[in-house]
Amino acid sequence: MSWRRLTTQAWMAAMVLLAQDTATIRITHVRVPETVEAGGEGDLECSWEEDSDNVYSIKWYQGAHEFYRYTPTAAHPVQIFDPPTLDVDKKKSWGGSVHIANVTTAAEGAFHCEVSADGPTFHTASAAATLMVLDLPDEGPVITGVRRQYLAGEGVDLLCTSHRARPAPHLSFTVNSQPASPGWLEPQADVGEAGELITSSLRLRFSLLPRLLRGGEVWVRCLAELPGVYQKETQAVLSTMPPYPASVLGGGATGVRPALIVAGLILVLPFLGILQHP
Repeated sequence: MSWRRLTTQAWMAAMVLLAQDTATIRITHVRVPETVEAGGEGDLECSWEEDSDNVYSIKWYQGAHEFYRYTPTAAHPVQIFDPPTLDVDKKKSWGGSVHIANVTTAAEGAFHCEVSADGPTFHTASAAATLMVLDLPDEGPVITGVRRQYLAGEGVDLLCTSHRARPAPHLSFTVNSQPASPGWLEPQADVGEAGELITSSLRLRFSLLPRLLRGGEVWVRCLAELPGVYQKETQAVLSTMPPYPASVLGGGATGVRPALIVAGLILVLPFLGILQHP
C-alpha cells in the first residue's frame, strides 16, 4: 500500500469522525428537585437538541440503576424498571420528563439522563443532577433541664434536642429574644441512629444575672431550622417567683398565698364565737 493511498484513507476516516462530531445530540438541561421530603414526589426533566441525528432512546438512572427508558419508535415507548428507592408514575411520564413518588432516603444522590442517537452516529450524551432527600423531625425541638424556680444569680443548664431527622437541623438559642452569647453554648452534638437519622442537641449554660430578669422572668427559646425547608421552635420561662399552690379552700389555683388564707381564718373564727354567745 502506497504512502499516498494510506494518507487518503486516513483523511477520509478523519472526515467521517468530524461529520459524526458535528452531527450530535447535546443535552441542554437536566433538572431534579433540589430537595424532596421522604415519602414525597417530584419531577425530573431532561432536555436536548438534535442536529442531524435522530433520537433512539432517553434513559434515566439513579446511581447505576436504570429505572426509566423512552424509545419513541417502539410499540410501547415507555418502560419502567422499578427501583427499590422510589416509584415512577407511568401516566405522568413521557419523553425526558419523569414523575417520581414515594421517594426514600436511599434515593439521595446523582440522577443521570442519557440520550442516545440512532445510526449512523449512535452518539450518546449524558448529564447529571443531585437530589437531596429530607426526613424531617416528627415534632419540634424539646427543652429539658428547666426548674420550677430559680434564684437571682443561679446557674442555668438547659438542653435543646431535635429527634430523628435527616439531615440534622441547625439548633440555636435566644434569651429574651436575643441570640445567646457564644460563650454560653457548647458545640451542637449530632448522634446517628437507625435508618441514617440523626438526633441533635445543643446545651446552654449561663448565670441568671439580675440584668436578664424581666419582671422576675427570663424567656428562653430554641429554634430548629433547615433554611428554606423546616423551622420549629419551643420556649421555656425561667422564673424567680415562687410557684403558688392551689387554694386550701377550693380545688383550683387562686393566686392567693396560703399564709394569707390562714391569717384570715384566725381573724374570722373569734368573731363567729361572739355571734354565737351574745
